[in-house]
Amino acid sequence: MTDLGDLFRGCGFDDVSTYIASGNVIFDSDSSPDLARIQSVFEAEFGFASEIFLRTSIQIDELLRRVPWTSHDGVIEVSFLERPPPPESARALEATAVPPEQLSVSGAEVFFLRAGTGTPTTHRESTSMRILDMKMSRRGLATVVKIREKFLLV
Repeated sequence: MTDLGDLFRGCGFDDVSTYIASGNVIFDSDSSPDLARIQSVFEAEFGFASEIFLRTSIQIDELLRRVPWTSHDGVIEVSFLERPPPPESARALEATAVPPEQLSVSGAEVFFLRAGTGTPTTHRESTSMRILDMKMSRRGLATVVKIREKFLLV
């Protein structure tokens, strides 16, 4: 994670922080980050390509307002997409949920309600990527909330 933070500093970003060992990088930028450049520098530095998904603090706030379940007995995960999927793909993905699990596509995110911690899931991220025909990166909603609280609240 230290090397990952250094990579973002080397790309010219300010106030770079990393959060837990899962590739979460938080940084400030005066302009819109060049995603292609970040991916290229990442691959050159680490020797492999990685999907990188960027969200602004405003987008994180909006995402948290769109969580479809306010009362539940499970664990919510959110998958970040590069762009919103076509509506027919979103509906096809949502139809794959096996109760009590639930899937909801909203904007450029997929919300997934699992039955609970330690409970095996019937849904795989690879299934979502195949149906939506795009890459994604999944995080626990609790991690997204902690990043917002620790780094994005002013």
